Amino acid sequence: MKRFSKIIKKCGFIFSFKRLKKALLLVILFSLIGFGVNLVYKFNSSESGLKLIYEKEVASKYDLGENSVIRIYKKDLDNDEVPDYVFILGKEKRTSGNILNSTVELYQDVSFVIVNGSTNEVTKYDTEKEYKADVNLKIVEDEQNRYCLISDYNGDVDLLETKDGNVVNITKNTTEQELLGYTIYTNKDEEITEEVITKQYNKNYLNEDKDEKQLDLSELSLDLSKYRETYLRDRISKFDFRDTNNDGILEFVTTQYVLYSLDESLTENKTVGKVEIFYDIKEYKLVFNRVEINI
Repeated sequence: MKRFSKIIKKCGFIFSFKRLKKALLLVILFSLIGFGVNLVYKFNSSESGLKLIYEKEVASKYDLGENSVIRIYKKDLDNDEVPDYVFILGKEKRTSGNILNSTVELYQDVSFVIVNGSTNEVTKYDTEKEYKADVNLKIVEDEQNRYCLISDYNGDVDLLETKDGNVVNITKNTTEQELLGYTIYTNKDEEITEEVITKQYNKNYLNEDKDEKQLDLSELSLDLSKYRETYLRDRISKFDFRDTNNDGILEFVTTQYVLYSLDESLTENKTVGKVEIFYDIKEYKLVFNRVEINI
């Protein structure tokens, strides 16, 4: 130990606990600064962080009034290499009048807005409807068109197509009522299979499906007494886009679930069986393609 101390002294370094404490404090301080900078960077890069940044930017270009921005993205829609603002906004309806002790229950009078990044020109479409707090905005493109999907888990939906500064509501062109799926009925058979019957019930955008599909649940080891039919027989739970035949053109796909677990402690895999309806999008309308029922 003495020999080590002599070597340190020859190097011109004088050891002291005071200096050691200062060095440790500096290391901790710089580590905290680096950690803080990293956290700020991650937040600013996250969807929540980008939303705050974009919302502040768009507020100087568009009068939000009493509306709240729900979802917002920057995307070059007109191929001029300048990103445009694409967002949905609406009036908040909260669980109580106290903002600090309440949450957003739904958004009223939801509108879809595009603000041109170069000219600040505004294109607005009013959905004239309300959405639950989990409402989302999804933007997708195929080789021919660009679609903007507004939807929530309650089954409310507006499928919009944007082209040459215009916005067309495909769902409203398809039906004057809300977009729904088949009315689903099920019949249990010896607790190992589920017979699924779908009815169209005057939804002229659907083809009448007279076939009955039997789902074999034997390999899932399920107790069907702990499941019920989906509580809304014709309500859609999920909306998606797929290019099923790899032709570069997207199909619109809606999903209904057949059975729903009664176990409140179960948070995943609560549903069994699904009815998927595939639509082609032609002349600004949804055109029925096929229906698939499976586990």
